[in-house]
Amino acid sequence: MAKSVSVDVLIPSMLHAIVGSKKLRVEAATLAGAIEATFLAAPALRFHLCEDNGKFRPHVLCFLNENNTREMKSLLVELKEGDEIAFVPAISGGSTS
Repeated sequence: MAKSVSVDVLIPSMLHAIVGSKKLRVEAATLAGAIEATFLAAPALRFHLCEDNGKFRPHVLCFLNENNTREMKSLLVELKEGDEIAFVPAISGGSTS
């Protein structure tokens, strides 16, 4: 079984006031565990980042370091010291002309 490590979770700027911080430090062995620990530390985040089925909202991206979790086969990736998780609102729309 993987060992729990401390990782930083970066919070989107629009949610700083709700969380009370720009980042949280959580302990977990896997990415899935760290996401759940983040939601336990700041319960309002789950509502803002996830749909009722528990999946991230379409406009929310989650990264483990530089890796978009949408491209991962599983969130059961083992974490290591120094890893960073970031929630990022997707930006779309607009015109360049």
